[in-house]
Amino acid sequence: MTESSERVTPGDLLALRAGRARRVLAPADLPADPAAAYALAAETVGQAGKPVAAWKLGATTAGTRTTFVTETIYFGALHGEEVWVAGQSPAHMPPPVFRAEAEIAFRLALDIAAADAVDVAASAPSAALFDAWTPALEAPYSCIVNIPEAGLTALLSDRCAAGALFLGPPRDNIRDSAIDSEIAILIDGVVAAAATAPKALLMSPIEAARGFIIEAGRQGVSLARGQWISTGGITPCIDLPSDGTPIGLSFAGEAVFTLDLVPTPEAGGQA
Repeated sequence: MTESSERVTPGDLLALRAGRARRVLAPADLPADPAAAYALAAETVGQAGKPVAAWKLGATTAGTRTTFVTETIYFGALHGEEVWVAGQSPAHMPPPVFRAEAEIAFRLALDIAAADAVDVAASAPSAALFDAWTPALEAPYSCIVNIPEAGLTALLSDRCAAGALFLGPPRDNIRDSAIDSEIAILIDGVVAAAATAPKALLMSPIEAARGFIIEAGRQGVSLARGQWISTGGITPCIDLPSDGTPIGLSFAGEAVFTLDLVPTPEAGGQA
C-alpha cells in the first residue's frame, strides 16, 4: 500500500497480522463504505485460506451503536486458531493487545446459505438453529491502531477486530433460563467486571444471533454448521494481564474456565 493513493488490501492486513504489528490508516486508505469493507474482510479471509470457526458481533449494545454510529448488527470472522474451547483446545497465545469482555455464544446446528438466511432466521425454531450455547470471553484486537476513531469501515475491514474467542464447555439447553445469569471476568480470582445480558444487551443473546444470520445473508455471507456466534459484550471490555496471572470466567456464580495461555514473548522475558 502506498502512503497516499492506494486503499488497504488483504495482503496489507495479512502481513500486519502475521507480524503482530499495527498501523494507523487514514480515511483515504479505507474502503468507501461498509459493503466495501465487508468485501475486503471476506477477501482477506479467503486469502488466508483458513476456515471460519466463529463470528463476533457488534451493535448489540448501546455503546457500540453510539461509538460506530450504526443501528445495524455488524460482524467479523474468527479463524479456528483464534478460538479456544475449554477442555478441548491446547494453550492459546493472547492477542498482542489483551483486552476482553464476557459474552454469550451459540453454535450453529445447520448450514445456512446466504440466499436463505432471512427466511431461516425468521422461521426456524431456536433448537433447530443452534445446538449449543456457552459463556465466552471475547478478546478484540485489530492491526488498525486508530479504531474506533477511524469508524465503522475500519472496524469491518479488519474482521470487526477479531482477536480471540475463549469458549466455555458447550451447553445443550438452548432455551435455558439461566442464560440471563450474571457473567463475570476474574483476574487472579477477583471479579474485575460483571453484568447480565438483560441489562447490557439491547436484545436477548438469541435474538442477537438471529439478527446476525439475517445481516450475514444480506451481505452475501453463507454460514456453516459448527460455527460459533458470539453475541456482544455483556461486561465492559477490560485490560487483562498476559504475564501468567490467572484469568477466569464465571457464570451464575460458578467457574466456567481459567484460561490456559501461552506466555507472550514480552511476558516470557519478564522476571
